[in-house]
Amino acid sequence: MKIKPQQLNTQLANKLDAIYFVFGAEILLIEQSLAQINKTAKQAGFNEKASFEIDTNFDWNQIFGEISAASLFSPKRIIKCRLKTGKIGIKGAKALREIASTLPDDILLIVSTGKLDMAQQKSKWFKTLEQLGSVVQHFEVQSNYLVGWIANHMAELGLEANIEIAQSIAFYTEGNLTASMQEIQKLKMAYPNGKINTQEYLKQANQQSKYTIYGLIDAALFGNSNQVNKIYQTLISDTAMPIQLSSSLYREIKSMIEMSVELRQVKDINTVLQNHRVWDKRKTVITNALKRHPYQHLQKLLLLLGRIDRSIKGMDNLNVIDELHTLLLSLAGKTQWTQ
Repeated sequence: MKIKPQQLNTQLANKLDAIYFVFGAEILLIEQSLAQINKTAKQAGFNEKASFEIDTNFDWNQIFGEISAASLFSPKRIIKCRLKTGKIGIKGAKALREIASTLPDDILLIVSTGKLDMAQQKSKWFKTLEQLGSVVQHFEVQSNYLVGWIANHMAELGLEANIEIAQSIAFYTEGNLTASMQEIQKLKMAYPNGKINTQEYLKQANQQSKYTIYGLIDAALFGNSNQVNKIYQTLISDTAMPIQLSSSLYREIKSMIEMSVELRQVKDINTVLQNHRVWDKRKTVITNALKRHPYQHLQKLLLLLGRIDRSIKGMDNLNVIDELHTLLLSLAGKTQWTQ
């Protein structure tokens, strides 16, 4: 059966199923659910584990052999299968169905993988796991729920409720849940009693963010070309920078295009910012950028980002470093658009 992630603890407290299948788009959330299952399994006496990484070329006889082999140390064992993708092939699908259908009572089967498309969720092997065990699906945490997610995890670690800090973490980690969790854990180490010095934290966060991709984008949106040049030079040696910057710019400009279209109809910038859940600390930056850039210019920047992305992937021939720099300066209002 399918159970929601938030129901997992209650389900585990009542009954430990023979099979658990955890999948979805957020690796951190998957790992948290697996940790919950492992903790309950250990309490139930499942002390021995065998783990398998599975792709289309995997030899499923390894798992059949593990199941049939008697344990010298523990009568209860866990078999963990991490599917690298949902494409496990005809043989893999048949083997997994057979394993799930004939699982001995002293074996706990835990299967996990990333995001699955609808066709994979309708496959026979998926339906078998769903019928015989518990299936937990983790969806992406959307931006409008991210602040709440961070606030909840702060509370779980004994940190006092502070929406301003939760918003700051959400902004600087931009939806990366692992990075968000790391920031929350740092907070717990810095403020073990749970009482956070808000101004101290926000000042430190602002200082750290100045020379990041997000600080770079904000400098461009605010029209500070000198700061753009300064930050860009500090980041240029990072080989991962073009990919991260291109992706972040695409999301930012696409969102601004949607706001620009809405602004033509609504005419009230505050209403538009509220509709798009722009955080208070970014309202001035976004407002300034929307005033300086007409819809048509933003569209051209988005088209250029498409070419930059194709060039990063080797499908176009732009000089990515130079083009990203030019685009940022154009966003800052330093250079005129050239076709």
